Order: sequence, then C-alpha cells, then structure tokens
Amino acid sequence: MIGVAEILARAVTDEDIAAACASLGLPALAFHGSDGEDARLAVLRSNRSIDVAACPGSGKTTLLVAKLAILATRWTSPASGVCVLSHTNVARLEIEKRLGSNSTGRAILSYPHFIGTIHGFMNQFIALPWLRSQGIDVVAIDDEICLRRRLHKLTPPQRSRVMQTKRQEGLLRIVDANHDVGDVAWGRGSLGKHTATYQAFVAACQATTAEGYFCYDDMMIWAAQALDRNPDLRNAVRQRFPVLFLDEVQDNDDVQSAILHRVFMEGDRPVVRQRFGDMNQAIYGSASATDVNGTNADVFPNAAISIPVANSHRFGPQIATLADGLALSPPGLIGLLEHPEAEQGRQAAILLFDAQQATDVLPAFAHLLTTRFSSAERAAGVFAAVGAIHRDTNRPDTPNCVAHYWDGYDHDLARIEGRPATLIGYLRRGVRGAARTGDVHPITEKAADAVLRLATMLNPSVRHPNLANRFRQLGRLLEHDTATLRRFHLLCWKVATGELPTNAEVWQTWKKPITDIATALLAGAAAESAHDFMAWEDERGAVGALATPGNIYSYPSMEPAVRIKVGSIHSVKGETHLATLVFDTHYKGKLPATDALLNTSGL
Repeated sequence: MIGVAEILARAVTDEDIAAACASLGLPALAFHGSDGEDARLAVLRSNRSIDVAACPGSGKTTLLVAKLAILATRWTSPASGVCVLSHTNVARLEIEKRLGSNSTGRAILSYPHFIGTIHGFMNQFIALPWLRSQGIDVVAIDDEICLRRRLHKLTPPQRSRVMQTKRQEGLLRIVDANHDVGDVAWGRGSLGKHTATYQAFVAACQATTAEGYFCYDDMMIWAAQALDRNPDLRNAVRQRFPVLFLDEVQDNDDVQSAILHRVFMEGDRPVVRQRFGDMNQAIYGSASATDVNGTNADVFPNAAISIPVANSHRFGPQIATLADGLALSPPGLIGLLEHPEAEQGRQAAILLFDAQQATDVLPAFAHLLTTRFSSAERAAGVFAAVGAIHRDTNRPDTPNCVAHYWDGYDHDLARIEGRPATLIGYLRRGVRGAARTGDVHPITEKAADAVLRLATMLNPSVRHPNLANRFRQLGRLLEHDTATLRRFHLLCWKVATGELPTNAEVWQTWKKPITDIATALLAGAAAESAHDFMAWEDERGAVGALATPGNIYSYPSMEPAVRIKVGSIHSVKGETHLATLVFDTHYKGKLPATDALLNTSGL
C-alpha cells in the first residue's frame, strides 16, 4: 500500500491530467491553453502548499475538481484522507456533483475523505466531540432556536427591553468560552458588564449551553477551547487529513481563517494546504488569519507560494481591460472568450428611475434584452438581475433591496439551505422540491421539519434533537400516538395531492390540525403562541411576470421571450451571464438619485 508521502511525491503527468479531463467530460487539453503554458497546469502538477489566486471565469472550481480526480485515482490510504472545505455549501454541492459522475471520483466523496463547510468540519471533528466529552448533550445548533431559548431565560422586563432594542439579533451572542456577550449597545451607550442585565445575559447563555442549544458561530469558540485544552488534538486531525484544500478562501472571515491555520498549519508538521480564491470577490473584505495580537499571520495569497491564474474564459479582452482597472486587487485579467459579434455596438446602460418606479426596472431590463439579443442568443444565454442586499430590510426609504424591485422575489429561495419564515412557506418549499425531483420525499421532509420547528416555538423547553431525517424522527416521536401520526400522514398526503391552501381563508382551517400535531410533541407541557410562524403568507408573484421556482422572472408572462435569474450578488458568484442587471441597494443613507446598471457581454 502506497503511503500518503509517496502519493504526494509522485509527479502529475500529462497522462494523469488527460485521464482526469476524460473522467470529468472535458477535452484532454482543457488546462493547457492555446500555447501549452496555461498557469493552471502548474496548479495541477503541484503537490506542495500553494495559493491559487484566481480571477473570475478562470475555471477555479473545475481546476480543484480535476486535482481531486487525479488524487482519487492514486489514493490508497484507508485511514487518512483529503479534506476539502469552503465557507458555504455552494462549492461543496458543485464539487460533489462533478465528482459524482463517475466511480473513481465518487471514491473521494466518502470516508476517509471529507468535503464540506468549515462549520461542518469544526462541528464534526472538534467542537461536538469536545462538548460531549464535557457531558453536554447537543440538541440543536440553530441561531433562531438558541436565541429564542436564551431570550426566555430572562425576566419579563428584561425580555421586553431586548425585544424593543434595535438589531436585537445581535444580542445574547457569546464572544468567548466564559459566555461573555461582548460590547452590548444599550440605550445611548453600552451595557456595563457589572450590571444585572449584562449578568442575566451571561447566565442565559450559560444555561442554554448546559441544555445543549448553540448558535452557529458558538461552535468556533468551543473548537478553540478544545484546541487550548488538548494540544495533541491538532496532530490527530493532521494525521487524519494530511492534505487540505480550501475553496473560495476569500469568503472566510478572520475567525475561521485563524482557527483553520491553527488546526492545520501552525507549528511543526503542517499539512499540504492548497487554497483557491479571488480576493476581488471577498464577502468580508479579509481572508487572512490573525494572531492574538491582531497581526497578519496567514495572508492570502502568500506571495511566496502564490500561483496567479489571470486567464478568464468568461469574457473577452474588452471587458477584461475595463474590469481589471476596477478591481480592488487588479490581477492583470486576460479575457480569452471570443465573441466579436457580441462586443460590437453593445454598451453598458444605466437605467434611471424615480423611487415610485422601482418595480418598472426589471421589465425595462427584460424589454431591453429583447431588443439587444436575437431569439437564439436569448435561448442559449443566461441573464441575471442582482443586488448586494437582497432581502427586505424594513427601512422606510425604498428601494433599498432586491425585494423592492420585484414583488415576486422570495429571499428564502436564494439560500441553498435557508428556512422559510412561515409554516406555509415550508409546505410550499416541499411542493417545489417534489416538482423538481419527481419524488414526494421533499414534501414529507419539509412538513416534518415545519411541525418540529413549530413544537419548539410552542415550548422552547421541550428538547427534540435535530436529526438529519426529519420525517423518520417525527414518526419515532409519535410512534405511540398513532392517531396524531395518522393526522400528520394525512397532512403530507393532502399537500402531495395538490390540496395546499391558496388563500388565507382556507389556511385558517389548516392551522388548528397542524398545531394539534405539534402540541402532541410537547408531552403535556404548556404551549405558547407561534402566531407569526403560523400566519398566512401570500404566494409571491408580480403582475406581468411569472413567479417560478428559483426566483426566475419571465417576460412577458405569456410565452416569455426572456427569463432572468434574480437574487443577491453572492448568489451568482462563479456564473457566466450574457447580461447582468445590478440593482442599486444600500443599508444606510439615501442616494439623491436612484439607478440600476446593465452590464452586457458587449461592455
């Protein structure tokens, strides 16, 4: 059996690259370029620690998948594997989709390898084992459930004051293992740590930790504590995962970057780490690890090991020249896409409008596309309309978010694993999933997830561990209450057969039976109100547009000539569009004039 060191010492040949390309359905010379000097070849051939400073459209994810495909053919260790991490689930799903197309690639999707998010990795391998070793039974890792539970630990006057505080979602969040909640804005100043209210916040957080309820970011704190108290832990992690790939590294915040550096790179015997990212697409503006003194400990990209990939296959030289000058860190973009017809006579456009005309912007953009592109181009191309802020911020000045430009926009659909705000939203999500997959499973899962969440809202003190299969979990909880279980199965059947309510009047008749199912899970405990969660929510849709799953705006609604994907800017990262509309959105302040920018491939 070949060891990991021998695997990494073995050179990557042109034959290895060609085989990986074949397994992924790519041309044999996909990474060679026209002159055979493509920078991506150096990335594929490298078995040492490197930083891949990629540009938009460089095929960064495809490059990472090809590296994994090459490793999959030669990996033989039964106990040590490759670790692939990203900030969000988007990259994970894309990698799994591409590698899962053949048996060789699928081998790296299972034990001993790990592909997932940074939070998922820290939870599974460090934070959760550490908490359980302390006798803490983890019930839920969920911001909403945990914060709601912490709120109920306060006295009624304290709870009322918190509910009246602006940006209350920032309260009751711990900043260290002592359960301190940091600098709390309170009134015109800050809440003193010596005050009874601050101490009540700390006590509430301590109580929920003991009960097994956590916010997502809490887990980084417990992972850090585990490393503090178990110096040998990082060695065990490195033995299990001697090779680390970090995708979309620019999206990692300083806390994530610092703990990853500590686990995999700090001190002796660091792992082979290859980071892929583009600092011009950073969410947080920083992808650097910082030490306890706040100094830069692990900047990305590290110039000493950086391999710049500046060739973009997403646009031509005209757009590359303009975009490079606008970048925060100009990468020296080289546009390789050849489309001379698309670049002739097509310029960017700015759509000016009054605040009252915000909902006219998207139809105007759609109409413009019908005049600038042929029917064949529209059929083959991808169009998008995006903004930095995509969900309603409840500010009085509008428009300030994507939702204000299209009444049919549903921000929950923009999140891969987001959760609807209402129970009817859960059921609709299940219906859409069933339509997409042709399977009733999404309906039963969403219905069970909604009922379990409702039970938690009715009485936060009732503990229901958050298991992966929610339908099966609900069945086990109600296995001795066959009458209630039958009512739940009837609910699923009615949704699956198209009886889901379409108006508030019919929904009113559904609310009590569903609440009764959730109440049965409380085992006789007192129930509170969950009015907001059970409220009716209109199906989103705009006049003159077809609201289809996935926030797709169709124009015109009958026999559409163009379809436009609507969402946040981050939701379309990594995508290539024939034309993109960028909405004017903002958190603070009101601009004297409002505009939207149209960017076509002829820019």
